[in-house]
Amino acid sequence: MKAIMFDFDGTLTKKAPNIWRKIWTALGYDLTDKTCEYYTQFKDFFDKKIEYQEWCNQTCESFKRKTLNKSLMPSLIADIELMDGFEEFIKTLKHNHISLHIVSGNFVEVIEMVLGKNVKYFDSINANTLEFDDNDNLINIKGTNYDFEGKAQFLIEYKEKYNLNTEDICFVGNGENDEYAHLSGCKTICINPENTNGNNKTMWHTTLNNVNNLNLLLEELLK
Repeated sequence: MKAIMFDFDGTLTKKAPNIWRKIWTALGYDLTDKTCEYYTQFKDFFDKKIEYQEWCNQTCESFKRKTLNKSLMPSLIADIELMDGFEEFIKTLKHNHISLHIVSGNFVEVIEMVLGKNVKYFDSINANTLEFDDNDNLINIKGTNYDFEGKAQFLIEYKEKYNLNTEDICFVGNGENDEYAHLSGCKTICINPENTNGNNKTMWHTTLNNVNNLNLLLEELLK
């Protein structure tokens, strides 16, 4: 294996509430109300009525209306923990000269804060970006090109850029927005599946349930 692309939430981290939902809730939006903008905006995206960036734009306006400030971020990530065995796992992969990347629908700022000093092990972090003004108030959400179908696109672009074969690259994920990675032709591994059918061998070449330590993946990744 020459390169591994990881989803972040529930893959490199223990299961935690979706960060987007956490922000909506922290800002005072009532997510028990199914008419809330959180649901209507996502439905418009899911139904392909709006593009990903427009979804981010609309979400940004909702967040700005409640004045999302950067000072809120530490409390939002307080319960996000890296999976057990993370550092040993990552060091082992780097020792084997494997290029490591994160391809996530989370936010770069959140991922970097959770990783802390471990950010140095990753060659790229591909996620949405929160942009703040001089007063640390949110002004923009720059959507990633590499969520949902874009996850496959990242794998394809990487393969072509470095002249690799599909068997040289592996994607590790756990959820429905990771299902598209298989369209790249690269190997896909699902751990602790959530909102995805881990038994679907078209989407997931290998599925590992009840993974509580990332070192359990090493045998699959170092084949």
